[in-house]
Amino acid sequence: MLVKSIHDEKNDLINAIDAIREKMIKAGMQEGLASMKTIALSQTLDEYITKYQAIKQNEIN
Repeated sequence: MLVKSIHDEKNDLINAIDAIREKMIKAGMQEGLASMKTIALSQTLDEYITKYQAIKQNEIN
């Protein structure tokens, strides 16, 4: 079993955050900021950012 390094996990999260952010912006422009799709993407983005921040915080401690 291959274990990801913290560096790889952070890079994966950064890539996912960027991709979700782009999708959310497009959805907001096409469907409106209050659309269910935009809101769902925003919530997903929040989850990924929270995961990234937790990894960063664990590095500091």
